[in-house]
Amino acid sequence: MATRQSRTALALLAVLFLLAIPLPEQRAPASPGLGAPVAAPLLPGADPARRGVTTFIDCAGVGKVAVSISEPAEPRYAEGAPVVVAVSGFFTPSVGYVFELDPDALGAIYVTMLWPGVRDARTGVSSEGEFDYGGDACLRALCEVIRFATGETPNADGRFLHELVSVPVLYEVAGLYAFSHSGIAATNVLCLYGEVLQRVRFFVGRENPTIDPLYPLEPGHWSDDGRPVDNPFYDPYGTTPMTVAIDYSTVDWSWEEGRPVFRAEDGIDYVCSSKHPAMWGKDYWSTALLQALLDHSALTRASWPISLATPEEAAAAWAFRTTVENYPRLSLVLPDLKVMLVFADDDHVQTAIDKPHIRQAYDGFHERAGLWCRLNPDRAYVEAFLGRTASFTPDNPANTRPETWMNIRSWAYPTPRGGNLNVIEPLAAVAEMCDRTWQSEWRDDLDAPLVPISPIGQPLGS
Repeated sequence: MATRQSRTALALLAVLFLLAIPLPEQRAPASPGLGAPVAAPLLPGADPARRGVTTFIDCAGVGKVAVSISEPAEPRYAEGAPVVVAVSGFFTPSVGYVFELDPDALGAIYVTMLWPGVRDARTGVSSEGEFDYGGDACLRALCEVIRFATGETPNADGRFLHELVSVPVLYEVAGLYAFSHSGIAATNVLCLYGEVLQRVRFFVGRENPTIDPLYPLEPGHWSDDGRPVDNPFYDPYGTTPMTVAIDYSTVDWSWEEGRPVFRAEDGIDYVCSSKHPAMWGKDYWSTALLQALLDHSALTRASWPISLATPEEAAAAWAFRTTVENYPRLSLVLPDLKVMLVFADDDHVQTAIDKPHIRQAYDGFHERAGLWCRLNPDRAYVEAFLGRTASFTPDNPANTRPETWMNIRSWAYPTPRGGNLNVIEPLAAVAEMCDRTWQSEWRDDLDAPLVPISPIGQPLGS
């Protein structure tokens, strides 16, 4: 959890960065008009199959940041195409461009980037700079990419986004999409740099963790054969907007497994997941768990594995990589931002019954920052993409939550069983947010899609 000093340091870094951003002589208009600009030639690493172009953005203190731009065959609206920036994960250095949403299905321009110092294995393209696992350099680079994607600044060659694509760009319909832990960076860049990201209208976050015990799945995880493995020392009734309740008094170190284990009196120990953040060549767990290893003499300074982050290293790293302290800033820097949180009944990595990451995100965005926030997309959008009725998926009005978070599974879409809801639900969410933004329609619930949608899904079993 970030201390008051660390939060002050983060804010100071953000201010210094904002002061360093040059004011461009040019700024693309909200809508550059309906005339189709000439697409730029494909650069090395471009993907013609995606009608994509690779470009580079200048970022002070980082260098040139690689950006992939994919345009739809047809824009979503007669006036042009919205812009969606997809944020990549960062807990490992191997993450390249992230292609999760189909630009054709959305009718949107899809923008994704490479973190500083990261190379995309598929295209061979790299960003300059040093990779810092979602730290200050990554956030500054992401900020600059968003500014480019929303028409605030040109690329390194002096060209704006609408000069690189063949469809008209609707800069006034722009938002971010982030799946899993990439949502940490997406949320924090909006919180810390929102002053210069005023054209970002919405954020769609899918199953994003919020605090350090959730990153290494300390409340529970999925086994290799798909069974939930719950930590009996996690108390779902103890979750607060800022914390989760885990009893670390029995935590031990398993030399055989090479990771922490919670010792149980009944002999059925909880061995922590093998899926956990790995940064700077070390394995990271929550600061509280690592400190407990020392406090309970499971490890000593002398026996501490060289590949395991220390409590001090974890505390320093997590201070910049949690979101719960930062949500209230949004009420000041982006008070009109709209948010949708997307999640299945069975999360892709988390197993806790109360879904603490969804609870903390909803509390942060809606209760503490006062933003419009919806839990999962309108059923009308899901049904439109499926091409059939979908009574099995929820239809939760915006700005509402479960009466008790122990019932949150009923607010989630069902885990796919031979279907593609994991594809449909994020598409529906982003499409709905684009349409709501375009038409300034923010009723809590909708009767039908605001824009006609062509079905793309295969039949699902209920």
